[in-house]
Amino acid sequence: MKVYLKLFINSEGASVLDIIKIAEEMGFAPYVGDYDFVMEFETPEEYGQILQNLHSMLKGTKVMYTVSTKRE
Repeated sequence: MKVYLKLFINSEGASVLDIIKIAEEMGFAPYVGDYDFVMEFETPEEYGQILQNLHSMLKGTKVMYTVSTKRE
């Protein structure tokens, strides 16, 4: 399965390059299309951990985000 991440960056928050670095350090890969990044996972526990880490790492950056999960 894959989790897709779309970011909404605020000009009053962290820089775009800092946000890209955070996403890539988490294991997200850049994605061209309707989303900005994608990451593969296998278990519901892994998915939960990805979302928990994402939320924690973006806290305080003023970035809003959405995720979409697809089985492919």
